[in-house]
Amino acid sequence: MNRREEAVYIISVAAELAGVHPQTLRIYERKGLIAPYRTPGGTRRYSDADLQRLGLIQELTSTGVNLEGVRRIMELTAENARLRNQVERLRRLLEESDARFSGDAPRRTVISMGVVRKRNLPDIRRDA
Repeated sequence: MNRREEAVYIISVAAELAGVHPQTLRIYERKGLIAPYRTPGGTRRYSDADLQRLGLIQELTSTGVNLEGVRRIMELTAENARLRNQVERLRRLLEESDARFSGDAPRRTVISMGVVRKRNLPDIRRDA
């Protein structure tokens, strides 16, 4: 576990660092905006990543976004990051596949995200 993910701050320290009341952190937790680590005794522990997340929550709420909107924005941001990683992984796999079949295979035109590219793909026989 890297330093960023270590849950080291108790609720009072995390609240002070974030500039909010400890009760606000409890509300954020109930709303699903943060999920602090819990010790075996049930004490909340916050990490640097949690504090960054709290900063984002503060920033969004200060611009007028309600807590449900903040939750949805954070959810969509996480989904967007996951999908971008998946697209990048698939692009790498496609490039590796293209490299394997780059020999004498005919070139095909592929339209991906509005970009026309030529790719080497093998002919595939389809029996009707």
